Amino acid sequence: MVKKIIYSGLLLFILSSCYYSVYSNAYPHLRKIRILAFENRTSEYGLGDKLLTYLNREIREDGRLKLVTEDPDCTLEGTIISFSENVYSYDAANQVQDYQVKMVVSVTFTDLINNSVLYQNSGLTVTELYAVAEGGTAKFKTKEEAIEELISKLYKTILQNSIEGW
Repeated sequence: MVKKIIYSGLLLFILSSCYYSVYSNAYPHLRKIRILAFENRTSEYGLGDKLLTYLNREIREDGRLKLVTEDPDCTLEGTIISFSENVYSYDAANQVQDYQVKMVVSVTFTDLINNSVLYQNSGLTVTELYAVAEGGTAKFKTKEEAIEELISKLYKTILQNSIEGW
């Protein structure tokens, strides 16, 4: 009986705890963002459009900033400097198992209200692996999935270094 009371009290305490979020926002005045099309200096056709589409989705899913085309509080712009796809691993029969995709971008995140650059990196590099064989050790099975993850990593890096004040 005592255990039931203790467990009930503990459960009630847990359920009534305060809301906590791991997100922080060092710039609470930033609520609306506009992402400008990234210039694609690579031979990977459509990569700039893909990057814009996936970044827009990441922002919508994240929810901290509202995506707008007019009257933004901040902007994100950049250039895709390079994109490469190289063999990462082979199996015992010397057959390719995994590829590594790598993207280097130049990005600028600007606070338009205070007219200041919050984050700028002219050589931000992100990499991801994808498997092409059954024995591959990569998390992703297609190049498209790996590129999507690259862009997710890119977005997280930009946010961690701009609006999240750690």
